[in-house]
Amino acid sequence: MLRRSILVFALVSAAPALAQQGNPAGGSDCRIRVDATPTSWIIRGYDPYDTAIPEGTFSATFANDGTRECRFVPAIGLDQPPFGLSAGTGHEVGYALLDLTNSIDVTPRPGRSGRGSAALKPIVLAAGQSTTVLYRLVASPDDVSGSGTLIENITLEAQDENLRTIGGARVVLGLEVLPSARIGLAGAYTMSNGHALVSLGELREGPAPVPLQLRVSSTGRYDLDVTSLNMGRLRLGDSGWQVSYSMKIGGETVDMSGTDTISGPVDKGLTRTALPIQFVIGDVSNRRAGVYSDTISISVSAR
Repeated sequence: MLRRSILVFALVSAAPALAQQGNPAGGSDCRIRVDATPTSWIIRGYDPYDTAIPEGTFSATFANDGTRECRFVPAIGLDQPPFGLSAGTGHEVGYALLDLTNSIDVTPRPGRSGRGSAALKPIVLAAGQSTTVLYRLVASPDDVSGSGTLIENITLEAQDENLRTIGGARVVLGLEVLPSARIGLAGAYTMSNGHALVSLGELREGPAPVPLQLRVSSTGRYDLDVTSLNMGRLRLGDSGWQVSYSMKIGGETVDMSGTDTISGPVDKGLTRTALPIQFVIGDVSNRRAGVYSDTISISVSAR
């Protein structure tokens, strides 16, 4: 569970490799075995509120298990449309699949990448030889709408000069989006040593005229944990003088006697909310003059 604070996060089963096929043009002695490493190309631990691009580098080894020379190019096939990483809910996240070894884009956007590029030179493997091709998977962060693991099934193939498949393996592409949340303040406050300082004005009973909002960005549901250092009291320095007060966040009263938890909305997907923060000062009669204060900790946890 990710937690952010201020002061005032699937199981994919790998499909079996495709059965290897003989080369009709060169006889059954040309057999290519494709081993993807790993069989699930999942971008792990992506936080949509970080600035990092969701990407990962993977590899596949093409081995000639036959007794004669094989000549082929790697190709990508899409098992089933539509194109895009998804959790089966109908919302797809776009991606690009790049062949780093040959510097070409092999993304199966229309359904398959085919030969990738007319300029791509065929791979030639003698009997018993192998070669490794590096791939980079890059997901589109703008398409991410919530947490979870999004996948797409593709086929990584070896194709001869007549576009016939002489070997291949199924690969799962994916993006793991972590549950995540961020909080911040907006309104009348200043920063000092990493703390937000909120002035409640003159020591006067009633609502404090302070425009203040807690802004929450989340991949879905979240909890706010609120703690008052003085348990709901404004204290005059280290003295025994104090003034009780109450606090509301988003219209919900906070229990200041300990750590109170406020649950966010049940909305699914990325949410951005602005929750008003209100302070109500209690009885101030017969109090010594001076600056009364309390320290409030607010943490957010994404579910």
